[in-house]
Amino acid sequence: MFSEIKLTIRQTQILDFLFEFQLKERMAPTYREIADHFGFKSTKAAADHVSALEKKGYLRRHGGRSRGIDLITLTRQSDQKVIGVPILGDIPAGTPEQIIEKQNGTFAVDVKLIGNIGHHRLFALQVRGDSMVGRGIHAGDWVIADADAVPHENNLVVALIDGENTLKTLARKERRYYLKAENPDYNDWIPVTELIIQGIVKIAIRQIY
Repeated sequence: MFSEIKLTIRQTQILDFLFEFQLKERMAPTYREIADHFGFKSTKAAADHVSALEKKGYLRRHGGRSRGIDLITLTRQSDQKVIGVPILGDIPAGTPEQIIEKQNGTFAVDVKLIGNIGHHRLFALQVRGDSMVGRGIHAGDWVIADADAVPHENNLVVALIDGENTLKTLARKERRYYLKAENPDYNDWIPVTELIIQGIVKIAIRQIY
């Protein structure tokens, strides 16, 4: 997902794990959770890898906190024009489906298209389905989403509704939020148990063949 420039293979794997864990759990993993995931015999090995990633500018740590790891999506170079956004797979714009498939690589995006997002975490997904054509989103398009943006009504969102993922418009009726399809052939989705907003779509990109 992240570029392997200046990173070892293991560091790239750990950085991918950190991003996926924070996206899913909405918090950073502990060193013990990192060590268990990779089969390290001690938490020191996990801490050493995280320290190396911090020195290379991919994250920052906060001492005294068991989950004190903050990922840095953008570098601090003021003259940077293009950033690499990690690709997490694809997203159904139709009937919600089970967890997003994982892919490798990054999506290069001009920072002018995204605007000022500070150190927010970004991720890229390719759209499947046509439930969002009313907002100009078609199958095969790419969306870049911000995992740390505050959701508001009418935002285009990547959401987890009752355990399944989808791309929809966040809507509200009688103080209750639901997911609105932008195609009359599809039903809206009202959560039965939970609705979790995983990211706010910043831009959509279409590849012209």
